[in-house]
Amino acid sequence: MFFDFDDFDVRDRFYAIEEKTESLNLILSSLPEAKSTRFLDMCARAFIYHDSALDGLVVSNEEIASVFNSEARGLYIRSKVMQEIANHRRCLMATRGQALKALCEAHTYRCDIIEFDKVLELHSALYEGISRREAGMLRVAVPLHSSFFHSFEQPRFIKEKLQRLCRDTENPEFRVQHAINQAVLFHHEFMKIFPFTEGSGKVGRLLMNSFLLQSKYDVAIIHSSERQRYYEALNEGPQELREVLLDNMESSLNVQIKYLQEDGLPIRDEKIVTNYVQLGA
Repeated sequence: MFFDFDDFDVRDRFYAIEEKTESLNLILSSLPEAKSTRFLDMCARAFIYHDSALDGLVVSNEEIASVFNSEARGLYIRSKVMQEIANHRRCLMATRGQALKALCEAHTYRCDIIEFDKVLELHSALYEGISRREAGMLRVAVPLHSSFFHSFEQPRFIKEKLQRLCRDTENPEFRVQHAINQAVLFHHEFMKIFPFTEGSGKVGRLLMNSFLLQSKYDVAIIHSSERQRYYEALNEGPQELREVLLDNMESSLNVQIKYLQEDGLPIRDEKIVTNYVQLGA
């Protein structure tokens, strides 16, 4: 599970994205803490908006805002969608926190390994408090999703294949790959396995982002308008998926930098997601 080290076609794109990430971080570091926190919060809202759409869950700006603006967990229980948004947010924040911890520790290689049990725990956390979602349970049937373009592993092989994929993150050949390559390779194989009846995409993209965050990239937002292209790339192969990821990372960075340089932060919270969900458009 690795890309050719002589794949120079994408090296310039890696460097460009690294430079833009550094530029974004420099701008954020110059802002007052309250403003940079609001901006990161806005990015998290955009991620949940688009990431949910990739899995076919349509959530509104108002629903996202109500979850982000409230600390009362009991409010979400009245709505499965609201509970799912709240869980998604907590999992995203946990992924960020774990990546920050990994950055603070000494590592020979670029990333932490991904453990099988942790994958199940992540799925359980995504669907905590939501009935009929089989939280943390591997699927036992082939899903009937006509909008997906890639094939799925047969249920009887899921556990073995997922355990093998997790072990592959310990392989030195994988661990010395560029972080974007690691993210793409793992995500492509994970989605071929498609371990859960619901939420495989959300879990897979959080794990994909864990590789990026540990190398100081921001969370990659794959725009909802790219949904068909994203699923077609999963069917075509890692190189095509990498193009999708690179395009969306670069597009998001361009919008983020321009937004901070030219427009500043909006005053009204209810406008934040509305203004920002055009990421990648």
